Amino acid sequence: MSGIIIEAGKDHDIVNYRVQYELQLTYGNIGDKDSEKIIVCGVITQRYDDKIHKNINDLVGKPARDYLPKERKLITYLQGGPGFPCKFPGSGDSIVKVLLDRGYQIFWLDQRGTGYSTAIESRSLVEKFGGSTEEIVEYVLKFRADSIVQDCEQIRKDLLNDGKWSLLGQSYGGFCIFTYLSMFPDSIKEALITGGVPPVGHTPQDVYTATYARTTERNVHYYRKYPQDVEKVATIAKYLSDHVVELPNGGILSVERFQTLGLNFGHNGGTDEIHSIISKLHYDLQQASKRPAYSTLATIENMYSFDTNIIYALFQEAIYCEDDIKSEWSADSLRYHPNNVNYQYNPSANTPLYFTGEMVFKSMYKDYSELKCLEKVADALHKKHDWSQLYHVDTLRSLTWEKVPIVAATYVYDQYVDFDVTRAVKQQVFQGNGNLRQYITSEFFHNGIRANAEKVLGSLFDLLECEID
Repeated sequence: MSGIIIEAGKDHDIVNYRVQYELQLTYGNIGDKDSEKIIVCGVITQRYDDKIHKNINDLVGKPARDYLPKERKLITYLQGGPGFPCKFPGSGDSIVKVLLDRGYQIFWLDQRGTGYSTAIESRSLVEKFGGSTEEIVEYVLKFRADSIVQDCEQIRKDLLNDGKWSLLGQSYGGFCIFTYLSMFPDSIKEALITGGVPPVGHTPQDVYTATYARTTERNVHYYRKYPQDVEKVATIAKYLSDHVVELPNGGILSVERFQTLGLNFGHNGGTDEIHSIISKLHYDLQQASKRPAYSTLATIENMYSFDTNIIYALFQEAIYCEDDIKSEWSADSLRYHPNNVNYQYNPSANTPLYFTGEMVFKSMYKDYSELKCLEKVADALHKKHDWSQLYHVDTLRSLTWEKVPIVAATYVYDQYVDFDVTRAVKQQVFQGNGNLRQYITSEFFHNGIRANAEKVLGSLFDLLECEID
C-alpha cells in the first residue's frame, strides 16, 4: 500500500500534490475479512526543491513518499466538521506560511467521507443500500473518528517509514487527535489543537446545555449591536410561519431553519453577516412583491453546509457518543428547557426570537432537501446506545509532556467548544501531569486559526518550545 500522486502543481516556491490511497472500509478483526475498499486522499504541501520537483508532470503516478525530503518533518492537518474536506492550500494561505517557515511539510487530509476521499451523499447511500435504514447506519458508522485515525496510521507508515509525525487539528480535528492519542500515542511527535479539545467524560446533554448558554450570550450581544433587528426578525419569522418558502434546491426555509443562521455567531464577523441577511430579507418583504427575492434565498441556502456535507448533520451529536451514551436529540429536546424559551417561536411573545448555534434539530430532516431521505437514519443514530470507544482516559492520562506534548488554543467565547468544559477536561483527564498546555484568549472566536494563523500558531509553538519550571 502506497500513496500515489494523482495531480501536482507548483505555486511560486511551493509544491502541492494530491495523493490517493486505497484503504480498508473496516479495520480490526472484522476488517481483515472485509474486502470492501475506500479511497482516502490528501494534499502534501512543501517547499519546492529543484532536485526532486524539477519536472512537476513526472510526479503524477509515482509514490508520494519518494518526493518528500530525506529529513522529513511532516505535520498532518485534521479539518473541523465533522464531514468537511480540507481547503486546497494556496501560497497565500496563512497556515501554510507559518508551517513551511518552521520547516514542516504539511499533509492535508480529506477525512473519509469528504472531499476527494470516498464521499458520503444522501442519494448514493439510498442507491447503495436500497433505502435500508439499518444498512445505511451500519455503513456510516465506519466514518467515525476511530476509523479516520486508522486511515491516518496507514498513511503515516507509508510516508514516514514508521516514523513519528506531528498533528494539527482544528475543532473536530482536535477531537480526532484525542482519539489518535488514545489509540496510537507512540506515532505522534507533538499535537497542536485549535478550538478542539473534546468533552471527554461529558454527555451530549452536558455539551448542549453549555452550548445554549454560550449561544444565548451571542444573541444578547447581537441584539444589543443591532436593536432594530428584534422587530425585523419577528416580522420575518411571522412571514415564514404563515408561508411555505421554498429555497432554490427544493429545501424549505422554515422558522427553525431561519434560526440556524446563528451558526455564524461562532466566527469573527458572524454577527455582521447575519445582520446583512436579516436586513435584506426584511427589505424584500417590504417591497411590492412581499416575498423574499431569489438572490436572498440563494444566499441563505449557501450559508449552510448540511445539504452538501451530510456527515455534518448525521454526526453532529454522534461525535459526543461512545460506549452506552445516547444522544437522544439533545439539542432538540433542550430547546424546550425553561431557560431556552427565546429559542421557541411564539408570535405573541414580547421577547426577541433567538438564533440557534451549531445544533441539529428534527425539523432539519424535513427542511433540507438532501436530508429528507435520511430522517429514519438520523433517528436511529440518536437512539443508538452501543458506540465504539473514542477516548481511552487511562492512556491519555499517562501521556506526560515528555512523552507527547499537547498544546491547545482555547477561546473564551467559543460558541461551539465550551471554554469551561475544556478546562474541566484538562483537570479531569490530565490531573496536573503537566500536559495539555493552553493558549487561552478572548481575542478570537472558534475560527481563530483562520483569523490570525501567525498569532494562534505562534502562541502554540511558543508553548511547545518554552521551559516551564
